[in-house]
Amino acid sequence: MIHLYNVTKEYPNGVVALKNVTVNINKGEFVFLVGPSGAGKSTFIRLIFREELPTSGQVIIAGKSIARLRPSKVAVLRRNIGVVFQDFRLLPDRTVFENVAFAMRVLQYSQREIDQRVPEVLHLVGLTSKAGNYPYQLSGGEQQRTAIARAIVNNPKILVADEPTGNLDPETSWEIMHLLYEINKRGTTLIVATHDQKIVDAMKRRVIALDRGRLVRDDQEGGYGL
Repeated sequence: MIHLYNVTKEYPNGVVALKNVTVNINKGEFVFLVGPSGAGKSTFIRLIFREELPTSGQVIIAGKSIARLRPSKVAVLRRNIGVVFQDFRLLPDRTVFENVAFAMRVLQYSQREIDQRVPEVLHLVGLTSKAGNYPYQLSGGEQQRTAIARAIVNNPKILVADEPTGNLDPETSWEIMHLLYEINKRGTTLIVATHDQKIVDAMKRRVIALDRGRLVRDDQEGGYGL
């Protein structure tokens, strides 16, 4: 599903964010991406949905090298990758329903398809009763659930979450991780970049650890610092 072969990413200012990283992530896996600030986690994620291109090496998603994709194919790639951010990135002047629907409108789904699909996804994330609320009327956890709904409304094959619990209290963090786990069980490949040691240690999923751009550990049932 996701393959990085000897990937190096160097920015114009000389910072080497990733250095000779080789990783294979299979369809349906649940992977934690860990490491200190500046380890290269965000660059790793941006490479997956082609916000960045590698300086050298290859990033292959679903059998295709992202560096060789034509613009039309980049759009297809991104339709199959949902992204969840730490800061939610919701549209403040639109309701929960409209925020989730926006992801479908961008891909030119019909209003009928939107009216059918969005309620299904809001039910999945537990926000049916909040469909008409605006972001400022939601708790942090509810805002993140809205962001997750928006990320999965188009049925992506891959879901990437960059510090999805970073702005949440511990109890809400667990609720969000349980939701992500349920989405993964439905077959979605899940990559979660996080600093939350307690969650990583408790869940015992695959852990990929980066440090100063290098892959330092890849454990199938790992902990945050083991």
